Amino acid sequence: MSGVDWDRLNELRSDIGEEDFADVAILFVAELQESLDGLTPETAKAADFHFLRGSAANLGFTALVEACSAAEAACNASASPDVAAVRTAFETAMEEVEPQVPELSRAA
Repeated sequence: MSGVDWDRLNELRSDIGEEDFADVAILFVAELQESLDGLTPETAKAADFHFLRGSAANLGFTALVEACSAAEAACNASASPDVAAVRTAFETAMEEVEPQVPELSRAA
């Protein structure tokens, strides 16, 4: 099962245009990476995962969207979010898209 919605990613590419797609996708990935770098279960807030989920949805990273939704729900329930699952979902999505969009590896 794929952790990436290729239709969504290709729709983004089509909307932005091939020429600018890599720059925009790199920006999304850099923001995701930066947000994940400082995230710990002790300090994470629901808003952190909400932000990550939005960026992941724009890129079509469906497994990351699901992991962020679960982590956001945990925060809202005063439970510890599964930050490791969020990181793993991000890394898996990056591995999956890298052969198709190798420029993204520069941002991670």
